[in-house]
Amino acid sequence: MANFADVTGRLTFRRWWQPPARYEDRPEDRRVTFLELFFDLVFVVLISQMAHRLAEHPTWSGVGWFVFLFYAVWSSWINGTFYYDLHGTNDISVRVFTFTQMLTVALMAVFAGSVPGPGSGGFAIAYGFNSLLLAIIWFRTGLHDPSHRLASNPYSAAYFLGASLFALSALVDEPARYWMWGVALFIESAGYVVAMNRWRPPESQGGDAVIAVTASLVERMGLFVIIVLGEVIVGAINGMADLDPLTLNDVVIGLLGVVVAIGLWWIYFDLVSHHPPVSRLTQLWLYLHFPLVVAIAAGGAGALNTVEHSAKPLPDSLRWLLVGSLASAVLAIATLAHTLQTRATHLEAYQIAERTTILSAALMVAVGVTGWGAKATIGALVLLLLAPIMVGIVVWLRHTDPEPGAFGAF
Repeated sequence: MANFADVTGRLTFRRWWQPPARYEDRPEDRRVTFLELFFDLVFVVLISQMAHRLAEHPTWSGVGWFVFLFYAVWSSWINGTFYYDLHGTNDISVRVFTFTQMLTVALMAVFAGSVPGPGSGGFAIAYGFNSLLLAIIWFRTGLHDPSHRLASNPYSAAYFLGASLFALSALVDEPARYWMWGVALFIESAGYVVAMNRWRPPESQGGDAVIAVTASLVERMGLFVIIVLGEVIVGAINGMADLDPLTLNDVVIGLLGVVVAIGLWWIYFDLVSHHPPVSRLTQLWLYLHFPLVVAIAAGGAGALNTVEHSAKPLPDSLRWLLVGSLASAVLAIATLAHTLQTRATHLEAYQIAERTTILSAALMVAVGVTGWGAKATIGALVLLLLAPIMVGIVVWLRHTDPEPGAFGAF
């Protein structure tokens, strides 16, 4: 009877605390879960805090810190996303790890607005715990799946070292603390590269060294882009809300800021979203999303400052923050389009789209040297965003049948 109860207890435990799913057992029709969407929400707050700090410090130094911290945040998000997409299960364990990660990201958001500065110690500890959790969940994949150990062992070891450096940096004074962060992020990135070079999928999956991008990962990336696009809208709305009194001119500039977000959404989701990359360009496709989301988030800070300067001259630093971020976002979208499988099927349409977006980005840079005020600057950027959209509509009409639901798919 005791043995029966012991076996039953182990079976019950295994039912709600399952090992990570095996790579080859992933369902082909997997969709992004509500738990993953909930996980992404806490990153909204963290990105918002970083964008708010950039809006307060629109300098080259401020941009540098924004990119540096955003890479750390991106690394945390993409590694958690990979795990849940490739090895996630529907049990208690995945919820415990997810919610614990969310708590660490929430703490990162508390301190991110004052980094560099007094919040750096708290940010370091929170990020260290977050990296430690990533090390644990990736170590579990190799622990339960021997075929994955060649990759998971160096991967989890790198994140454990990164977590240790971040946590220990809280005991070190600035600027040495930030050098430790840089070393930690380098070690984590090196662990990723080593893991990707050592790991081979099972023979049943082709034994290829390249991980195939799943439909759910493509969907998740698009959802993250939407989250970051929300920062542009938040920036434009907060800019209007902070003005007292609010004039018609302020409203016009603020709404143009919202149109900027709409334009970026239109271009990305017509050209890139829902389309997987060519297999050999998987890693390039993945990491090209980093400059895209960084640029979009920086555009939110630029939109906030532009609206707040609606009634006074727009400083060159603020103009370049808005112009540079939007031009970089458009260029990233054009480069992402070049990695897609569907490009070979619709080569002419994609070549036209890529050339148009690149030309639009170049003209945006030209706006940066004009010395124009807030309304003229953001108005010109809106027109330059609308140009590739209009060209895309013309191309779509020429290359598709007039059937409902086909728009944007070329």
